[in-house]
Amino acid sequence: MKALLYKDFLVLWKQMKFVIFMVAIFCLLPNLGFGLNNMWVVYAGLVIPTSLLAYDERARWDNLAEMLPYSPRQLVLSRYVFGWGATLFAGVFYCIGLLINGQESLETGSFATLAALFAVVLVFQAVLFPLIFRMGVEKARVCMILVIAGVMGVWGASAYLLEKQPALLPHVPLPPVLVVAVVLCLASVKAAEKQYAGRRW
Repeated sequence: MKALLYKDFLVLWKQMKFVIFMVAIFCLLPNLGFGLNNMWVVYAGLVIPTSLLAYDERARWDNLAEMLPYSPRQLVLSRYVFGWGATLFAGVFYCIGLLINGQESLETGSFATLAALFAVVLVFQAVLFPLIFRMGVEKARVCMILVIAGVMGVWGASAYLLEKQPALLPHVPLPPVLVVAVVLCLASVKAAEKQYAGRRW
């Protein structure tokens, strides 16, 4: 699977190196009330692996992969691992940005926000990746846009209520939410493998 990850990295560096720099730069910036660093963590975890899948789809990579000694599980899992790596990459720069801007205190809630972003990305990956392996990138991308729009709407409304009327929102412990997101994402690997095996290219 290392070779598959290396292949994805080469494609990413050749086709999207500008995006890599953009993720790093914007994750380093302070929030400034716009949530730019938050958005780029989600972007790294969702758009980068989805774009790589789109490049592979256009290049008919799956036809070549069938002739290589890789199982469907290895092919699917490599995409998940790369998505997790992209999310972690953005998270590292997010933390560096917090330290640079003097927001290292846990009381600011910045690290809790990052954990919440990780949970959101993992849930999105758990839903989106099986759809991509079944329907293809373009059809699944429409679903992704609709889901992201819905979640962002809920996120914005929750943030507004939390600021104006914090008593209206129940306090949900973050660690269990993150654990549930991890479990869902790991469970979706098997579902994505089945969808990949059932797809006709």
